[in-house]
Amino acid sequence: PEAAEGVCAAGAPCAGSEAGAPHDRRLRLPRVIIGCWQLLERHSSREKAVETLNAYAEAGFDAFDTADIYGPSEGILGDFRRRWVASHPQAPPLRFFTKYVTDDPGEAEARRINSRSLQNLGIDSADLVQFHWWSLAKDASDTTFLQAGRRLTQLKQEGKVKHLAGCNMDTANLRALVDDGMPVEANQVQYSLLDRRPEVSLLQYCREKGIQLTVFGVVAGGLLSDAFVGLSRQAAEARLDSVSRRMYWTSLQRWSADWSLFQKLLRVLGEIGGQKQPPRPV
Repeated sequence: PEAAEGVCAAGAPCAGSEAGAPHDRRLRLPRVIIGCWQLLERHSSREKAVETLNAYAEAGFDAFDTADIYGPSEGILGDFRRRWVASHPQAPPLRFFTKYVTDDPGEAEARRINSRSLQNLGIDSADLVQFHWWSLAKDASDTTFLQAGRRLTQLKQEGKVKHLAGCNMDTANLRALVDDGMPVEANQVQYSLLDRRPEVSLLQYCREKGIQLTVFGVVAGGLLSDAFVGLSRQAAEARLDSVSRRMYWTSLQRWSADWSLFQKLLRVLGEIGGQKQPPRPV
């Protein structure tokens, strides 16, 4: 959905929001963050991946999202960062947002992953670490994950992390994390016309707490695009050529199994885009 600068359409702070805090301490997020989950999926070439990342940076994008579980992603971003710094010594620093994905609440594991991420990226302190716990209880009754949150808070206090966020945290568990004292500044969640779960209660809670949202899946891996207008279901399935697109296909099936309804949605989006000046695609 379209939004004003720094404010999500439903009213919660989102990427770009900087209200109410000093710029040197508040997490500042751009409107677009480059996702780096499947850097080698299409070309299987680190060199090609670095070239692509460099093209994004040359175009003005300066924030990149990765994770400790994204295979070689952090290492590729580290290679990219070193080359960029060498060739653009006067450019503002790029920012790399990584994650801590675990089911281990121990201090040793948090330190191990943090150390590996910093080494891979070639930095002394992570710009942002987003915390994902594999086995959250929907009602937040299992509080084991809070111990891991405390480990991350300690690493922030030590200067190993600049900012902390949640990742795929529902409202109940995000509230528990905040109430436990973790300084959560953002929460990364899937949010699109095919997945509107954040509207149930998460947006309201984040608005109340000043927590920004970093949103993925906005165009559902390309499913919400002109490329799928007028296609039969069979033809669309033949285009599920990436892990991410297959993941968003699952989101589409949860939204509705009625293919004609999805096609109607695409047509309506196309009509809305056609009324813009200049006209915009789906």
